[in-house]
Amino acid sequence: MIYCFTSTGNSLHSARNIAEALGTQVAPITREPATCHSDVVGLVFPAFFYGAPTIVEDFARALTITKPDAYVFAVCVSGGGAHGAGNALRRFLAFDYIAELMHVNNYIPGYSINNKPDVHAAASEQLAQIIADLKAQKMQRGRYTPINRIVRRVMPGPASDAKFKISGCTGCGICAKVCPVGNIKIDAQPQFAHRCEHCLACMHACPVAAINFGKSAGKARYIHPDVPLAELIQFYQGESIC
Repeated sequence: MIYCFTSTGNSLHSARNIAEALGTQVAPITREPATCHSDVVGLVFPAFFYGAPTIVEDFARALTITKPDAYVFAVCVSGGGAHGAGNALRRFLAFDYIAELMHVNNYIPGYSINNKPDVHAAASEQLAQIIADLKAQKMQRGRYTPINRIVRRVMPGPASDAKFKISGCTGCGICAKVCPVGNIKIDAQPQFAHRCEHCLACMHACPVAAINFGKSAGKARYIHPDVPLAELIQFYQGESIC
């Protein structure tokens, strides 16, 4: 079983390819505790500020793996370099293998989207090597360093949605549908419940770029080209992908 948290589809696309190669399925990482009886257990998620998203940490902390000899792995997807972020979860689970996958950088409050063919090609090549490692059940780990902890402290918290700026909203409700933690309701325009994971899925999925944070205004939005928005919404609503 592979558990995944995703915002713009990079992690979901990676998890889907890994699942196909290993003959398993992908389930969404949620706030509900999970019990896994599989021989191979994987977590695929994006790097947030040199660490894992809070929901991923909470999920790993509560995850029960019943097979004592299960092969447990993590793949941390990052646009700017994960810098050992995946190793944040070693506080909660005994991983056999942890890999970092460079992909399109989607953190538009600080950067512009580098959605280029060579970036996707390099990600595909790197993912193929990760899949080969997983098939061979390779052992690979790193460590979570003081630098990781320092950078992680500046990550915007659950109330950071109060700083989102809304302009030109049409009330279509797509942002509410794509929010992986159910943090948005529509009352003429988005209303945030301050349970934000700061994944920015709402910003990227908005068809009129009505939601902004920091220096994101005027920048291109991004959804992985091989992950249709409808599939993202399906996954955000808690449905597994085979």
